[in-house]
Amino acid sequence: MRRASDIAAAAARHLEAAQCHACGHLFLPFGPVCPRCWSDRLDKRALTGLGEVATFTVYRQQYHPDFPAPYVIALVALPEGPRMISSIVDCPPEAVRIGMAVRVRFEARGERWLPVFVPEATAACPATATDNRGSKQ
Repeated sequence: MRRASDIAAAAARHLEAAQCHACGHLFLPFGPVCPRCWSDRLDKRALTGLGEVATFTVYRQQYHPDFPAPYVIALVALPEGPRMISSIVDCPPEAVRIGMAVRVRFEARGERWLPVFVPEATAACPATATDNRGSKQ
């Protein structure tokens, strides 16, 4: 279950991770205890919102109405240490690469804000006629 503070951070459009006061471990997703030392002395820490694609997959079948195919789901390595799973948008699936620099952007989905990632530099993703969701630009 998501905590109210997680939802508030997304609504405020900034990325946060949990940080353990006992051992200093920074992690995602938030949980009730630190996965390293099991301490419940946790706080949140703001992240830069920058990252790098560690690995990815392209979904070519639509499983949910909010995610028309094709779309990219990636494991994004954040420079602060944690990794998170998110979508790569504003880039055709065939242009996404491991090691691609990305930055977070928040998109409204219903009443919530969802963190997604876009290429950090426009040169990293060649311009094409379609975006990640298959719609005309």
